[in-house]
Amino acid sequence: MVVTPCGFDSLSGHQTLKIYGSELKFCSNCGSSVVSRIPDGDHRPRFVCTSCDTIHYKNPLLVLGCVPQWEHKILLCKRAIEPRLGFWTVPAGFMEIGETMQHAAARECYEEAMAKVEIGSLLAVANLTHAGQVHIMFRARLLAPEFAPGPESLEVGLYSEAEIPWSDLAFPSGEFTLRKFFADRAAGREDHHFTELTRPLKTGVAQ
Repeated sequence: MVVTPCGFDSLSGHQTLKIYGSELKFCSNCGSSVVSRIPDGDHRPRFVCTSCDTIHYKNPLLVLGCVPQWEHKILLCKRAIEPRLGFWTVPAGFMEIGETMQHAAARECYEEAMAKVEIGSLLAVANLTHAGQVHIMFRARLLAPEFAPGPESLEVGLYSEAEIPWSDLAFPSGEFTLRKFFADRAAGREDHHFTELTRPLKTGVAQ
């Protein structure tokens, strides 16, 4: 499947928790205030409008990405935005309405690295329940060794396993994905891997 053509993690875990929690104050339907309560027939607190009774459900966000490969190297992006400005990541970002997972992964790769890819097999699924996100990563093949930094990237480049800046990777899900990718490639297989990640982001600035 060849897909031709935003920013991965444009919301930090802290910001995402705010959206899922106390920062929702007004109804998007009528503008009235909302309160947290358990609606009739439900089993957990929701934000409910005090005027029109609209229930505001907040569901996990899907982050889609890929590990693009050209020969024996993979494509990485150095982030130009927060969170994790200056750190490295696989191209990935939030899925949009109307997209398949594969289209979202390919679009993010084009937007962040100006690279066109063929999306391959499922590689990794990381549950980040603390951040209200699920990260889904695919293997991918670069259609040509042509790439350049998009608006959300400072640098992009092809790296061998030995060249990966492991200590400067932006996100735990990216590290999990890359380690499984290289382990599978060395073993000559294409498994898919699931994990739940609770490790918070490291602080500091990449060199």
